[in-house]
Amino acid sequence: MYEPQRLHPAAILEFLIGNIYKQFQSLLPLIILVFGQNEIRRWFLFALPVILLLYVLYTIVYWLRYVYYIQDDELHLEFGIFVKKKRFISFGRVQSVQVSAGIIQRIFGLVKLQVETAGGGDKAELVLPAISRTRAEELRYILESKRPIPAQKCQETEDQHTGEIFRLPTRDLFILSSTSNSIGVVLVGLLVIFSQLEDVFPDLNIWNIIGDYVKELAGKTITTIVLVVLVIFLLAWVLSLLGNFIKFGGFELIRMDNNIKINRGLMEKKQLTIPIKKIQAVRVVENVLRQPFGMVSIQVVSISNAGEKGESSVLFPIIPRRQVEEFLEQVLPEFAVPLETKQLPTRSRIRYILINLIPAFLVTILAMFFLPYGWFALLLWPPAILLGFIQYRDAGFNIQNNKLLISSRTLGKVITIVPRQRIQSLAVSNTYFQIKRKLTTLHVEIASGSITASKKLVGMDKEQSAMISRWYSDFGGYI
Repeated sequence: MYEPQRLHPAAILEFLIGNIYKQFQSLLPLIILVFGQNEIRRWFLFALPVILLLYVLYTIVYWLRYVYYIQDDELHLEFGIFVKKKRFISFGRVQSVQVSAGIIQRIFGLVKLQVETAGGGDKAELVLPAISRTRAEELRYILESKRPIPAQKCQETEDQHTGEIFRLPTRDLFILSSTSNSIGVVLVGLLVIFSQLEDVFPDLNIWNIIGDYVKELAGKTITTIVLVVLVIFLLAWVLSLLGNFIKFGGFELIRMDNNIKINRGLMEKKQLTIPIKKIQAVRVVENVLRQPFGMVSIQVVSISNAGEKGESSVLFPIIPRRQVEEFLEQVLPEFAVPLETKQLPTRSRIRYILINLIPAFLVTILAMFFLPYGWFALLLWPPAILLGFIQYRDAGFNIQNNKLLISSRTLGKVITIVPRQRIQSLAVSNTYFQIKRKLTTLHVEIASGSITASKKLVGMDKEQSAMISRWYSDFGGYI
């Protein structure tokens, strides 16, 4: 461990496949153009084996020069062929150490280790793509505890855990996949693909073809139009369903003594470790689509760069709302409180309604001036008023067991639980209109990786804000 170590030879495959995939993504338009020209295609197919052979040799040399070791309370990484690079990560900067296993790692019985640091951005600062699980656990222990690992400590840590193992039932996984935002992402992805085809094949006139088809479809019966729309959404739903099953399949959550370990994934088996001491707040998120099913997701705000695309912020992807308090009691008793909040004063309701009604009013005015049937925009007013009323109804706060609860809704409802000692700063502000109504806005800042997460509650009574300010300033607090 303290001498320079190379990765397992399987890392050659990991480097090779990863780099080829990245190159393929960036050069896809050029490749399509090459295959569209007969003469160029022949030369390309002739040169392709030579290019791949050179790339393999390059990757092998890259692997030989890719070494890591620990020295003077730092993790050292050296890599590079033409330019040798060195990276030093002090133990004190390490925020989290994540372990995962993709297809290549699982074939060889290996894992991938990623080290995230303060200020490292969204990506891991150091990645060891192919090492043994034992060595990964040794490194994790050393980096998190800042001291050498005792004999057999790694195995004991793997085998011991406290409390229940929480798994994601297939039924809940199906609801998660069917109500996620991935459906919209898939639809946007399809539009992006069409736009790329237009750039690569300008003579194809893909948008004209789509426009002609839409015009033809408009002349069909309502049944045909509805059927086509349903087929498009069904395709997006199936792709979303498949993606979420691959991402969250085999989900398991285990509460260790001082950490929470999460295992998930079908294609790539990921193991995320969330240190309890780095969790700053818990968020109970109620998606609009999941609300009819009585399901919510539980997220954490932690001092970590949150892995890939914020994935490690998800503590449990979907759970019945009635089970949230019991779940927190067993998994995170440090944040467990009843999810009851006090509603804002009635005089703040008009603000929540107007904040949605004014944009609807402006859209209506513009539509009536520039569109033939612009008065149909008046239909936006009732939903805007209803949304404002619901946002007011779900906005609230509470202080329980020295923890602050803030409930708010944009479209989905979010309840944030933050202990007093985890609040970085708390401020109260008011506008001219709020002063007249004796209302305020509460601002709460929570540490989160290299940035600070913020939460605000608009329309609080002046006395309520003053009470929370005193609670925050007073070490004893209000209970």
